[in-house]
Amino acid sequence: MKTETIATNRNGGDDTVQAAVGKSISNQLVTGRLYFYHRLTLQPSAHSLLTWKEELQRFHTAQRQAVLELAALYDRAFDQVGVSTASIFAIHAMLLEDEDFVNAVVVCLQKTGSTAEYAVQCACQNFAGSFSAMSDPYMRARAVDIWDISLRMMRSLMDCKPQNPLESGPAILVCNEFLPSEVMEMDHCRLLGLISQRGSVTSHAAMLLRAYSIPAIAEIHVDDQWDGHLALLDGFGGRLYCDPDAALLSHMNRTFPDGSMLEQMELQYKYG
Repeated sequence: MKTETIATNRNGGDDTVQAAVGKSISNQLVTGRLYFYHRLTLQPSAHSLLTWKEELQRFHTAQRQAVLELAALYDRAFDQVGVSTASIFAIHAMLLEDEDFVNAVVVCLQKTGSTAEYAVQCACQNFAGSFSAMSDPYMRARAVDIWDISLRMMRSLMDCKPQNPLESGPAILVCNEFLPSEVMEMDHCRLLGLISQRGSVTSHAAMLLRAYSIPAIAEIHVDDQWDGHLALLDGFGGRLYCDPDAALLSHMNRTFPDGSMLEQMELQYKYG
């Protein structure tokens, strides 16, 4: 992960643009404002006033609700992009009902007298840690799926609604790592592109981004000071340009001659 200074004036001038370099998820171009998405950190209580059996009942209620939500995501993905991509959410449902995962929650409830959401967090940390330690990049990426289902459960148990990072308008979102369900549940009409600073090109989130033709880059460091700036996401080169000038846009048009794409880029460049 690195940054570059790109000379944009082909006539001997000294105009430059800053660019961050990562790995391409989808070969597309888009311009738009950058918005840094900071996911709300949930802090479940470690102690419960209920019995462990009552907390287990809360867990099972949230589990059933989560499975229904995942079924709805599966159906939507199946209709829009096909069974291969939709299967991500079938896998999530299976993980939620996995015997080892459920047993880990039960043991935590019995031994610590914690809340169900705290037990889910503990089980998630153990299972995600095991996946993260694996040598296979594909298996390491499954740790994100564990976090995804666990956050869904914790939000349900704590009555927390998901954030909407696109509430203020269209943007290229920047986050440490995006979850598959976040990609699916965002408004794709407002989602111009995604920058996943720690994400993997083999993750299920990346699979969704490719299926929905959303421009995206992973494994890239973006300076916090770029938040709110106009940017050009170059999915072909795996680069994110901050405050691209007209010369850079013209160069991109010559390199990737797509008139409709240039029109979109120029309009966003002029009017943000």
